[in-house]
Amino acid sequence: MRRLTLALVIGALLIGAQVWQSRSGANAQGRTPAGTGHQGDAFRFNKVADGVYHVVGTGALTVVGNGAVIVNDDDVVIVDDHVSPAAAWVLLEEVKKITPKPVRYVINTHFHFDHAHGNQVFGPGVDIIGSEFTRQMLAGGKNLQMPLYKGYLDGLPAQIDTLRKRAADEKDAAAKARLQVQLTSAENNLASQKELKIVPPNVTLAREMTLFRGSREIQLKFLGRGHTAGDVVVYLPREKVVITGDFLTAGMSNLSDSFPDEWANSLDALKKLDFTTVLPGHGEAYTDKAKIDYYQAYLRDAWAQASKLKQQGVSAEEASKRIDLSAHKDHYPPNTNLSVNLLGAQRMYELLDGRR
Repeated sequence: MRRLTLALVIGALLIGAQVWQSRSGANAQGRTPAGTGHQGDAFRFNKVADGVYHVVGTGALTVVGNGAVIVNDDDVVIVDDHVSPAAAWVLLEEVKKITPKPVRYVINTHFHFDHAHGNQVFGPGVDIIGSEFTRQMLAGGKNLQMPLYKGYLDGLPAQIDTLRKRAADEKDAAAKARLQVQLTSAENNLASQKELKIVPPNVTLAREMTLFRGSREIQLKFLGRGHTAGDVVVYLPREKVVITGDFLTAGMSNLSDSFPDEWANSLDALKKLDFTTVLPGHGEAYTDKAKIDYYQAYLRDAWAQASKLKQQGVSAEEASKRIDLSAHKDHYPPNTNLSVNLLGAQRMYELLDGRR
């Protein structure tokens, strides 16, 4: 009888620990964040392998970037937690539709706002992993100083005003409904941004580390400077899946914090991994490895043109207008803007000046 009682007590404690761990992973703020309201599913969980999902927003809620969910024997790993506390909180809620297992780790592929601004919703039972550089940028609030983020945040009120006016003026019922969804999403995003608290990774890597979660092997690798100085790719060798964040997307990544002269070479290290499927930080999953070649060619062309214009004394602003990347139009979606914007040109000029 005593053995039975002891076994029941131990079982209850284990169940309680699992429940605590599950709850500690979500809603660390102690309440539901502002801006979580939406209709329908906020995410698509596109299954690419057993327990491996590419997580893509549906448009019902502002999430901006893609993420990934890896369901292991006993727990869950989330890669990138989107643009706001609200987006991360809703992600946690919707993960429950595919598994009851607790979230144990979150991986930030890099420090940008559309990939790491949901960190605050995860409780003490969840480790957040990123490169040493990503921790440095988030811990120092450097992500909030990015012109890209400032422009995004400053543009939200005007976006909301425009959508509100368009929704009010629209006569077609279906179009009006779509505009109302966009308006609600933008309003909720702004409300959530106001509650943002930056939480940096509490576990970091310099070059690589591996998580062994039951039968799952999850490799984290820094392959060299590229989209930022601390991009991490997540590699699942058994499944032959690589999760790339913005180090390699389905199209083109912004250059505002990049190292275009090194990025193309860093992508050579990615080619050496044995994978068949890419889960990018933007765009749909794909299996065409030739996309790496296309992007390397794009980066090298942009860098060569920027270098030449800089030597000629052309300003960064003027260079952003002159750099012509139309030679790459066959490898990117129709209507893709192949110009280098001002932030990208300014970044390349900084690097050419030796300000690395």
